[in-house]
Amino acid sequence: MSGRFRAGEAVWVELATPDPDKVEPFYRALLGWTVRAERLGATTYRMCGIDGRDVAGISDATALHAGRPRGWIVYFAVDDVSRSASRAVQLGGELVTPPRYLPAAGTGAVVIDPFGAAFGLYQGESRTGVQLLNSVGALCWNELNTGEPATSVSYYRSLFGYVTRRTTDTPTARPYTLLMLGDVAVAGVLALDNEWPNLIPAKWITYFAVDSLDDALRRVCALGGTPTVGPVRSPYGRLHLVKDPGGHSLCLIQLDGGLRPGHDSSPRR
Repeated sequence: MSGRFRAGEAVWVELATPDPDKVEPFYRALLGWTVRAERLGATTYRMCGIDGRDVAGISDATALHAGRPRGWIVYFAVDDVSRSASRAVQLGGELVTPPRYLPAAGTGAVVIDPFGAAFGLYQGESRTGVQLLNSVGALCWNELNTGEPATSVSYYRSLFGYVTRRTTDTPTARPYTLLMLGDVAVAGVLALDNEWPNLIPAKWITYFAVDSLDDALRRVCALGGTPTVGPVRSPYGRLHLVKDPGGHSLCLIQLDGGLRPGHDSSPRR
């Protein structure tokens, strides 16, 4: 068990980008992050925080992940990262970053699932994961967008032991599946609106909370980012997909209440 997080919970998010210098100022200004540099082998890992608490990381994708993947990676807590990595491959995934021990944190690995979505496995030790949730500038939800929802859900259910609950009660009536540990929803799966065969790679979307969505969208534009899909009204607040100056997608949400941990809910679109 990874500290206060249960195996299967999303515990960390990391932006893997070929140009960290290009995107760091965007996130500092947009989400109010402070950034400190930590040595990671021959490269630098940028630890992002709010009020002294770690909320995310920014890595050099070329140095850390051999150029794959690029974009936001969600790491899930596991009890044995080597065993989970082997299982992820057996189920059809591709191991792109083998398990690596980090003395100031724990052991992590990165996998690409059978449909192209990158995610991480993390066995926390001295650093168990994010130190803030549901607050402005912090992680509040993770969602898999995929054109193959049934088989994607089966993959993650087999890997992490989730139970699931499906709903079409969303603002766009698109099928949505909750990935749950017991009766607590920990992530969501959204069916992409495209016909088989699916030509769009699946992708994990990281949600960050903002104080005012309208103000945040103005900052996105001023800082060189691009609003893409939205705004969308959900039972949990207004949300909008955006891209940072490096072209990496994320979702901003003006929360009405909290989402994680211990909330059997998800932002629905």
